[in-house]
Amino acid sequence: MDQQKHKQFAELLVRNQHRVFGYLVSLVIDRAEAEELFQQTCLTLWENWDRYDPALDFFPWACGIAHNHVRNFRRKKQRFPTRLDPDVIELLAEPSQRLHGRAEDRLVALRECLKQLPSRSRQTVESYYRGKTVVQISAESNTTPNAIYKLLDRVRMLLHECVSGKLKAEATS
Repeated sequence: MDQQKHKQFAELLVRNQHRVFGYLVSLVIDRAEAEELFQQTCLTLWENWDRYDPALDFFPWACGIAHNHVRNFRRKKQRFPTRLDPDVIELLAEPSQRLHGRAEDRLVALRECLKQLPSRSRQTVESYYRGKTVVQISAESNTTPNAIYKLLDRVRMLLHECVSGKLKAEATS
């Protein structure tokens, strides 16, 4: 495998590792079991990297492999009582993948909407969500805390409308 493919694999895995791990935790509940399954999943992803189609989304592909590991894990543990019936696991797997996909779509739309904000509004929102208090932001921008609260409220409404609009447009296209 050439260097570019190594880099692409690493980037996609790093970008999606928390989501794949969360998916595993939702299926097996026990964090230690999920960690072991995550390691197995990563190894299988790497071993099958040549089969991955870059035109497709990485996350569903990774979840499919993770799901197979969960099923194999459950088969091996059949002599012990399971927390979830295998049929329940099957039912949980599909909506969980869709939910993570929708969350990713919302995040992409939010990033696009943030870019469209006026610079002052965007900077205020970024400062606030990076942990600065309203008082700190108001002092830095020579305005009142009340004005910052109002600005944040207006920006939240704008972002909500923008994200909703983008998701609706995407759903109808």
